[in-house]
Amino acid sequence: MAPEVKSSILAKLKKLEDTMEKLEALRKTPFEKFLYDFQIQDASMYNLVIGIEAITDVGNYLLAEHFHRSPETYEDIINQLGETKIISEELLEQSKGMARFRNLLIHLYEVVEPESVYENLQKAPHIFREFAVAFSDFLEKTDESGK
Repeated sequence: MAPEVKSSILAKLKKLEDTMEKLEALRKTPFEKFLYDFQIQDASMYNLVIGIEAITDVGNYLLAEHFHRSPETYEDIINQLGETKIISEELLEQSKGMARFRNLLIHLYEVVEPESVYENLQKAPHIFREFAVAFSDFLEKTDESGK
């Protein structure tokens, strides 16, 4: 892997780690407070987008670099990460809908309900952590094998 690609991946994984910490703190907000605190809602939405972007960016790099694939959509990236066994079937199943949710936050923000954000906020840090582990494991294996 080219050094600049690996450097970019590592920077994105670091950003993902920082984002997970923020989401962990935000997810502790009681539901009732979350519904009425627009700053917590906004911070949650922003960090959910950043986390999903980091996952799909790293995933896209790995798919291109190691499997010569060019997924067309965010959902394709996640599905192909499962097909290539970069992520487990279980993680693939857990992350279904994540790309769609990102698209809602970015393009159809006017219809996103706070309850939906809160629901995704509760599960995102765990899912993001699983992706970070899967990516790190994959990078370690490919470094060892020299591929």
